[in-house]
Amino acid sequence: MSNEMIKLEHFNSEIMAGVTEKRMQIEEEQAQQLKEEYDAKELEYLESAYDIIQHGLKEIDREKNEIMSKTLMQNKVTLLNKRKEIIDTVFAKVKKRLRAYTEEDAYKAGLVTCIQKRMEEMGEGEYTLFINNKDQELCEFLQETFPQCQIEIEPKHMDSIGGVKLLNTTKNIFVDESYGKYLEEEREPFLQRCDIKINSKGGE
Repeated sequence: MSNEMIKLEHFNSEIMAGVTEKRMQIEEEQAQQLKEEYDAKELEYLESAYDIIQHGLKEIDREKNEIMSKTLMQNKVTLLNKRKEIIDTVFAKVKKRLRAYTEEDAYKAGLVTCIQKRMEEMGEGEYTLFINNKDQELCEFLQETFPQCQIEIEPKHMDSIGGVKLLNTTKNIFVDESYGKYLEEEREPFLQRCDIKINSKGGE
């Protein structure tokens, strides 16, 4: 083989070695680039998945809190309605017993005592006495007992149950001694005073 051929083969071998090395370098760079892109995408997907999970957990917490708040509110409304039902039932019975008392002889005597006591406290002057519509049969009796007073019968819709309201027209002093007034005043503190407990079976 001539020297020229040997040189040519040597030159060709060097060129091919360079090409091979360059190709391997390019392949390594491409592999590294693909790995970096894959890692970046993987991180992006993980972050996205984390955000989705966190959002889902927040929605679950929000819905849970809404359900709990709604349930608590419904329970409070149920409790308040039950308390009102108890009050209404008890006070309806008390009202019935007060009405029965106003038909007894002791009621008439107690009414006179109450009027005398309040007039002493309110002092001299002209008086108007307001009595319940159902007590109108006592009108003549009260007029004879307190001739200095004017007796007024309240309209039917003003159900004071019993008792009396006094107005000193001279001094412009008004006192309400009606049973209806005192009964209504007792509604608010009634449960606290009696320490009524309401259980899940309806307070039985």
